Amino acid sequence: MTTKEKIIDAATEIFAEKGYKGMTMKEIANEVGIKPPSVYAFFKSKEDVFLHIYKDILSRHLDLAMNSANQFRDKPIKEQLEQILLQVINFQFKESLQMKVLIRLMLFPPEFMANSITADFFEVEKKEHEMLSSIFKQGMENGEIRSGDCNAIATAMLCMMDGLFWEMQRYDEATFHERFEVIWEQFWIGIKC
Repeated sequence: MTTKEKIIDAATEIFAEKGYKGMTMKEIANEVGIKPPSVYAFFKSKEDVFLHIYKDILSRHLDLAMNSANQFRDKPIKEQLEQILLQVINFQFKESLQMKVLIRLMLFPPEFMANSITADFFEVEKKEHEMLSSIFKQGMENGEIRSGDCNAIATAMLCMMDGLFWEMQRYDEATFHERFEVIWEQFWIGIKC
């Protein structure tokens, strides 16, 4: 692991636990085992470190959903959608630190970036919405999903995904998966032909 990667990892952990105000360049350097000025060889400022963490988390989340959609695009619509959900869920359970950061960003964004963070979250959601809407449109054309408004169904699925995300914060993995099966089956029953 490079020094820059160690700095990012340390900063991510500190941000997840203490938030933006609690994340200092000195503490990041101490975690990595370097002197504080050495951090500046890689990042201009604390804001620069934070922006790197934040942008990386958003892009990883979106890339995961898009790659899943591409990977399963030749499968039946139910399987495509279920695989997208499962891959995102598995990532979120596996990358619990990333999820802590994401929660902190959503609930307690640094004041200097609150509007930008909100706008970026909306942009990611917009891209996910377009992807899902396209899948639902394909499902309607194939006769796998009942006719309707593919944009409205995409909105409903995004709301379901948000609910699943918060369920993950409350339940252990086994209980969550039991609940997921029920939720997913009920959603599918509501949209299938």
